Amino acid sequence: MAQRNQCLLGASSNKAGARNDSPPAIADTTPPVSRPASAPVRNQALNDGAVIASTTSPAHKAYKLVAIGTSTGGPVALQRVLTQLPANFPAPIVIVQHMPAAFTNAFAERLNKLCNIDVKQAEEGDLLRPGLALLAPGGKQMMIDTRGKVRILPGDERLNYKPSVDVTFGSAAKVFNNKVLAVVLTGMGADGREGARMLKQAGSQVWAQDEASCVIYGMPMAIVKADLADFVYSLDDIAGYLVEACI
Repeated sequence: MAQRNQCLLGASSNKAGARNDSPPAIADTTPPVSRPASAPVRNQALNDGAVIASTTSPAHKAYKLVAIGTSTGGPVALQRVLTQLPANFPAPIVIVQHMPAAFTNAFAERLNKLCNIDVKQAEEGDLLRPGLALLAPGGKQMMIDTRGKVRILPGDERLNYKPSVDVTFGSAAKVFNNKVLAVVLTGMGADGREGARMLKQAGSQVWAQDEASCVIYGMPMAIVKADLADFVYSLDDIAGYLVEACI
């Protein structure tokens, strides 16, 4: 835990140079969620069937990839998580945010100014590397090939979402098997559920954001109801647990 706190404290400053002068893209004054002294085991169900956030730390593992999927409420959630990761975060990150093509590049550039890790819109042939987060371009599908490179493909008209979390998660499962840590954040619908199922079948970990911290508890709820979530975490805790799991 001391190592995790040190990493998070070290991630509080922006990248060097002009980036320090860039204001946050999204104002967020939500106070951090305090953790109770006692930690329940994994996910705890309330009497009404709702699942509250776990405070159980994940096991450390040498993950080859962190994959994040989100929709409604995702820009704020992604900013909250990514800005807390240290520059030496050891795993590559791929992100699928439901967003029109006209906005994804600008969103990636703004996140890059705010984060200690590098963030860019994914392009055909991009190589996955530690400390780099690749955001799927709007209107396209992002997949990963066996060489650890990104493929950007035309959006399939048969799919409701372009980009689709299911497509990216599914390709990650085929390439990295049990070495993926997937996180499903706030969003409407159930995109990511089938991709998460493939990841679980391959032995990978899947986390879901808890209902209390979601803008829309749709995508994470689909993961939880399908019994695919290894952990359910509050938004304010996800970055810290990513550091614990990966560093």
